[in-house]
Amino acid sequence: MSFEEEEVLINGKFTIGATVSCADREGRHPAIILIGGTGNLDRDGNSKMVKLNFYKDLASMFAEWGYAVIRYDKRGLYKSGGDFGTVGLIDLVDDAISVIQYAKSLPYVDPDKVIVCGHSEGAIIATILAGRERTAGLMLLGCAATSLKDSLYYQNRLLSEQSKDTKGFKGMILRKTADEDKSIARVDELFSRCSNTEKEKVFFKGVRMDAKWLREHDEHTSEILIAMLRDYEGRILAIIGDKDLSSDYRRLDLIRDLPNVECYAPAGVNHILREIDDDNSMLNVKKQYTRLSVRPVHEGTKERMKGWLASI
Repeated sequence: MSFEEEEVLINGKFTIGATVSCADREGRHPAIILIGGTGNLDRDGNSKMVKLNFYKDLASMFAEWGYAVIRYDKRGLYKSGGDFGTVGLIDLVDDAISVIQYAKSLPYVDPDKVIVCGHSEGAIIATILAGRERTAGLMLLGCAATSLKDSLYYQNRLLSEQSKDTKGFKGMILRKTADEDKSIARVDELFSRCSNTEKEKVFFKGVRMDAKWLREHDEHTSEILIAMLRDYEGRILAIIGDKDLSSDYRRLDLIRDLPNVECYAPAGVNHILREIDDDNSMLNVKKQYTRLSVRPVHEGTKERMKGWLASI
């Protein structure tokens, strides 16, 4: 199904630059709001350093299935107003709610069938907003039932494990810097520093960090996020590939028993829902994403998403 795209500006606390993809503006259609992950990626999933088009690809896929899809730039980036350097987690939640409310106002969108699709940190944002704005369903990709801190623990454990197999001088240096106990202690120290100040920024190990953003993430533990999913009245689809290096797919076991939740852990699939064909090293993950991003989303994952959406 062919579709058209329109760039729009959405009114929130600050102006939000967004793209609406839709095949048919006659009648009322279900809508999907895409919420991206951490960092300075644009609405398509790209930055100056990396070009993946991951969110653009998802939007195209959903639009071809007959959904009105909105993807947007984060506060303070690209065509959205505000200061990205001082944005907090709750600011990101507020902006996502503004986009949802905009979608509900469109004459060709069924306001009772708005679905939120969050990827990585976007899945945390989707979880938090679920208790504040009525939606028909949540699609959590590459993260579910997991706080930012627990995700960082997981990533540091993987890096420590993989450093043991890295040979030569590089391996020697990596094993010193990627020691699991030391890495986790650094994560704890960082969150502690941010949680014990009211400042928007702190300097940590010589780097200026967004204290407000980290402090608000620290307030949303994995246990709190799971409780939010338990209280949600809509349908939930949670997908984490078993080769995801950013989030542990085994966390899905914590929410499998919830009656409104469907979990899927596709074999051999990474954080951008592509099937891997290499050793899946933390040291080469950006190169892997760039190389595999030109391939389609894993077929089994695509079919699981399509089937779940059709049931909403």
